[in-house]
Amino acid sequence: MKRQNSKAIITRFLVMSLMLVIFALPLHGAAFAEDFPSREIEMVINYAAGGGTDMMARLVGDKVSKLLKVPFVYNNKTGGGGAIAANYIANAKPDGYTIGTGGMGNMVTLLAISDKIPYTQKDFSAIARCSVLDLVIFTKKGRFGNFADLVKEAKQKPNVIMYGSYGARGASHILGELVTQSAGIKMKHIPFEGESKEFVAVLGGHIDVAFATAAIVSANIAAGTITALAVASPNRSEKFPDVPTLKELGYPEAVLTAYDGFVTSSKVPADRLSILQDAFQKAINDPTIQESLKKFSYMPGYLNGKEYDAFLAGNLDIVKRTAMKAGIRD
Repeated sequence: MKRQNSKAIITRFLVMSLMLVIFALPLHGAAFAEDFPSREIEMVINYAAGGGTDMMARLVGDKVSKLLKVPFVYNNKTGGGGAIAANYIANAKPDGYTIGTGGMGNMVTLLAISDKIPYTQKDFSAIARCSVLDLVIFTKKGRFGNFADLVKEAKQKPNVIMYGSYGARGASHILGELVTQSAGIKMKHIPFEGESKEFVAVLGGHIDVAFATAAIVSANIAAGTITALAVASPNRSEKFPDVPTLKELGYPEAVLTAYDGFVTSSKVPADRLSILQDAFQKAINDPTIQESLKKFSYMPGYLNGKEYDAFLAGNLDIVKRTAMKAGIRD
């Protein structure tokens, strides 16, 4: 009888212990999520200090740092068109303490033009898209009256009109090829090292048209020294409301923008990723941050993590098809 009572006591003890463990598990998971972050976060920036991406990342990062109440350490890892920084993020310890900038260059264009990049989009989880930069087709005042004039002359004189980009295989080059394919024309590509150099070439009459971001042309459009023929954004630019989009001119497939955002390793636990995404959403949508972005000529363009992942995948498909058709893919 005593032996049976002992067995019953032991059984009840084991059951109670098991129930305590089961009930404690969700609480433990919640505590684990609340403990993140508890130390500094490394923000890896894929371009040099002082540039647009760097300023955007530090502006938003400082705000997120205050929201999460942990320091942000900024690490500019340049080179490889942004591939070095992206590869560093993808291979960092997936604990949420290493994040970085991920935009059109390192998340799309590099992957679209080469199979030699040591990562894929699947190696990353998007935190948020932050901003967009409208891409503009412009010419020297008086060279072309509108985009239709450019198309007409290009059809009459194949490969005579010269268009400039701010770097071979970059966003402006891809847009140039997308425009020629959409309009059924042929133009000669002239790459430059940076937007300022292609801009000077347009003003000097050395090339006929160029593709650049709104930031580089806005002052001269206002001054009347150049003419914006079209923008490649889905909707008209806030900076140039009178300039038509390529889409409304009859080229619905010729839609492309430059953009910047934030990513981390795809192996970061979901609860930690969610904390980062929530903090970046609050920071990017803060009115003060948005006004500051506009001063850098960045237009606020927030997308949440899931939306940005889908956007990147769709953009990669468009750019890859354009690059393959243009013969600029390795």
